[in-house]
Amino acid sequence: MLTYSEIGFTLAALGSSLYLLCKRKLSKQLPLPPSPGGYYPIVGHTFVMPTKSEHVAYARWCELLGSDIISLTVLGQTIVILNSLNVSEELIDQRSEIYSGRPSLRVITDPDLFDWGGGIILLPYGPQWKKQRRIMHEILKPSAASNSYALFEKETHGLLRRLLTGPESFEKELRRTVAAEILSSVYGYTVKDTDDALVRDSATLVKNFSIAAVPANFLVNFIPWLKYIPAWFPGAQWKRNIIEWRKLKEHVMNGPYEWAKAQIASGLAAPSIVQAHLASIEENPKANMIEEEENLRLVGVVLFGAAADTSHASLMSFVLAMVQHPHVQSRAQQEIDQVTHCERLPTMADRDSMPYIRCIVQEVLRWQPPLPLGVPRATSEDDKYRGYHIPKGSVVKVDRITNAWAMTRDESVYPSPEVFDPERFLNTSAPAAPAFGFGRR
Repeated sequence: MLTYSEIGFTLAALGSSLYLLCKRKLSKQLPLPPSPGGYYPIVGHTFVMPTKSEHVAYARWCELLGSDIISLTVLGQTIVILNSLNVSEELIDQRSEIYSGRPSLRVITDPDLFDWGGGIILLPYGPQWKKQRRIMHEILKPSAASNSYALFEKETHGLLRRLLTGPESFEKELRRTVAAEILSSVYGYTVKDTDDALVRDSATLVKNFSIAAVPANFLVNFIPWLKYIPAWFPGAQWKRNIIEWRKLKEHVMNGPYEWAKAQIASGLAAPSIVQAHLASIEENPKANMIEEEENLRLVGVVLFGAAADTSHASLMSFVLAMVQHPHVQSRAQQEIDQVTHCERLPTMADRDSMPYIRCIVQEVLRWQPPLPLGVPRATSEDDKYRGYHIPKGSVVKVDRITNAWAMTRDESVYPSPEVFDPERFLNTSAPAAPAFGFGRR
């Protein structure tokens, strides 16, 4: 005869089994979001995955399928694409506890490959992420940013002088300017030449990262054992490239940081984020110096690489918009002249007096988002949405790709979306362009 404890244990086991069975059955009953054609057994959508202009391909599939949420499967990995403001807000914002993880894109995060999984962009939630976020917050908070306005204005004036004498090199000059602002703020480093090696290397590094961030560009993301293929092996050019990219990443991450430390040690350092943070670490006897310095290096390279690249992209889009729409440029000039009385250049203090200029900034970010696809996320548990099943990341890794480019083309939110029209943000309820993502992080 069973004892009460044995009966209780049996009932608990049966209950748990029934719960898991029902959950599994329910997940099987609920389909994944709709998928495009090109699916084959085992490999899934591998052969139709875009390797460039992902945002355009995803938007086209969503239009063909008549859905703002679709899915693809690549060698067993489910990828869910969100293609509207509404669905992104409902999932990424309102269910942020589920959708705030990061997928492990093997070619980027594996220590034997690109080895860039330790930075805040790709880190999962945890102590290291919190420490890097705290450093990032101290750097980017409004009060800290306002302290850099004088630097920004100085670099902008230098840019204008150089453009007057050599406008044909505007692309390089814009890149130099945004890089100079960040390098000076973070490391106290002064960029003295448009062809500065550090500026050039950072641009190459970001380009390499962008290539690596497209999952379909590297089969090792889906076939893990490929990482063990020797670099000298025929057909392993991808691995030889990754090894070189990793060396460049280490150079860009460590070079300016070690330079800043040497300047501090010699007493010649200009004020910088690295200088201030190292001083605060040294004042804390409980601080783990090695760990704190590593986090500072990683935050520095993210700011220098990613922030400089997105700022440069937005400035290039602004130039294109002004060339294509001279009437917008003319109205912007009129507003600037009214505020400055044609006696000086505008400053950050004039920002609130220039609503049309602010609208141009918003429209540039909407018209050509600097990050057409947000950084992918991963779900921490199974989810149901609109009758669809979105699998838990630990079972089937789910990459959440927010298609910011497609969202800015949503005619229900932004009428005539292909038209560059700053006035859509003037005295209207048009939402700010989703240029900087959704949800926590």
